[in-house]
Amino acid sequence: MRSLVTEQTVLRNDTTGEVLGTLAHELRQPLSNIEAIAYYLSMILPPGDEKIQTQLVRIRELVEESNSILSCALGLAPDPAAAPQSVAPPA
Repeated sequence: MRSLVTEQTVLRNDTTGEVLGTLAHELRQPLSNIEAIAYYLSMILPPGDEKIQTQLVRIRELVEESNSILSCALGLAPDPAAAPQSVAPPA
């Protein structure tokens, strides 16, 4: 039987993972839209304007960096399976 502390740890780890997953999903949606807008602008704006093209590249780099940060955060989420388990002493 698990102790109350172990139960709370597992519940906290599950909740943290769920919150991080939801947060990542909610942030990736607008990032995806920003990336699509940058792509669209790169198709319709004059390719000869170096300042515009530089800014569009920067937008895409920032989106990629943001996605990378989200992926790292998800990788840091506690694994519920790794939570300490109580062991009953032998009878």
